Amino acid sequence: MPSLFSLTAPLALLLAPTSAQEETAGRATCDAPVWQQARSDRSSSTPLPLSASGDAWNSIFDAPRPPQANQVRIESRVILRVSPARAPARQSLMAESVEPQRRQLVERPFGNCIDAKRIGGVADQGSRLMLFLRDRRMLAAQLEKGCSPREFYQGFYMEPSEDGLLCVNRDRLMSRSGAKCKVARLHQMVLETVE
Repeated sequence: MPSLFSLTAPLALLLAPTSAQEETAGRATCDAPVWQQARSDRSSSTPLPLSASGDAWNSIFDAPRPPQANQVRIESRVILRVSPARAPARQSLMAESVEPQRRQLVERPFGNCIDAKRIGGVADQGSRLMLFLRDRRMLAAQLEKGCSPREFYQGFYMEPSEDGLLCVNRDRLMSRSGAKCKVARLHQMVLETVE
């Protein structure tokens, strides 16, 4: 912060009469002191104006500025990939018993949603997609009209919803070939003994 003396000294110099000013008081012209910009070693003018070259003004020019605000946007996208079930897993889930004529796969009603993280593998079987769950259950998923389960033989991708469920007529399955289909119905496949 500049002192009061440093602020009033230039004014006092301008107002105080000098011997040269007293001699020329009778003349009509007035010779005022000429201020020149400080020169560097190369005898050229510095790029700063006179007011910025003084130490007293540095605190004004170096005053704190408001912080610069930047906007940061973070986006994330999660895609679940369900790969084809391995052959041994499919065979163990669909294995026939010692007496094949006495057991068969039967469709049973199932709810409209399944936790997508429970799906361990997929296989196409005729007009349906077989979903193999991690708890050794098997679901048959019927796709909407115009969709072939054969397009999903290499597995599928899906963007999980907020609740993390795969629901009928809501979520889309995306195949590696580019097909996008919704699940129209879900049925649980159960081995039952036939008498």
